[in-house]
Amino acid sequence: MKKFLPPIILVMGFCGFLAAQILWDVSHLNAQQIHQEQTHDQMFESLFNELKVTTIDSKIIEPKTLSTPIVVVNFWASWCLPCLKEFPSLVEFQKKFGSNVSVIGINGDEEDSEKMIEKTKSKYNLDFYHVADPQSTISDKFLVSSYPFSLVYVKGKIQYVAKKNLNFMDKDFLNKIESALKGK
Repeated sequence: MKKFLPPIILVMGFCGFLAAQILWDVSHLNAQQIHQEQTHDQMFESLFNELKVTTIDSKIIEPKTLSTPIVVVNFWASWCLPCLKEFPSLVEFQKKFGSNVSVIGINGDEEDSEKMIEKTKSKYNLDFYHVADPQSTISDKFLVSSYPFSLVYVKGKIQYVAKKNLNFMDKDFLNKIESALKGK
């Protein structure tokens, strides 16, 4: 038994060192992720304040000047099935909050973007601002790498970033938006 004791102690020491290293790495990664999210949020808020777009109806929109406390910037494309899937909940969200919400849809179709916007707008009864971004100028500023991509601002502050299909009528999401509206 004595001859096995040194190797057992060595293995246990190595396992303890390995466990401590893993815990250190995980905590360090979490801290980095939180810092990165805060940096992205600051960038998104800065872009919100700088953004000036022209809709397909030739209206110039500056989100920071909109009177609504909630502004949704939704990046989408007509060929993107998850984008189309989220539109019914976005329309319902818009109805729920009424005059408290403005939606700016940034369309990334590269060809016939205005035609594709009109077709999708009609099919899904989309009643919000539509901006064509065929060269991805706006998308690139917001670091959009895939569609759909939605940013939800309340009083100019980023409240939610969705890098995938978002159910705008999800109870937890609605609670977060309502709490932000109340200043909580």
